[in-house]
Amino acid sequence: MSFWVDPPALLIFGALAMIFHARYETPKAVLYAFCGGTIAAFVFGGIGLYLDWFRWTIPGLVDLKGSYVMFDQGLTGITKATFPTWIVPIFLFYYPFWFALGYEVAKKRYLKMRVVPYLLLGIIILAVPSILESYMLTH
Repeated sequence: MSFWVDPPALLIFGALAMIFHARYETPKAVLYAFCGGTIAAFVFGGIGLYLDWFRWTIPGLVDLKGSYVMFDQGLTGITKATFPTWIVPIFLFYYPFWFALGYEVAKKRYLKMRVVPYLLLGIIILAVPSILESYMLTH
């Protein structure tokens, strides 16, 4: 599921980066650090989950294999074994694009602080079903 949820999440984080940068007039260095850190967290997190370097764990709720979270969670039927490995780097390669697209859309549309609650709600909407589905699984 992460391969399907991460692009919209990156769009939202990109828009949030632009809005906060414009509103609080943060230095470019802070903006670049935030953008680079966010993209790196998504890319390295995706690689780590895909390669099962770590598990998707929320103490007391969820403890699943990383690759299971990246593809399926009981919703898509796609598994690491059936998914072509050569496509994974392509998905990860586009992560910076999704972030930049969110940033540029927010910049072009002059999005202001009033849309931040909606963007945060979007992040919650993306995350909650995944967590609930994971909690209901017996893994």
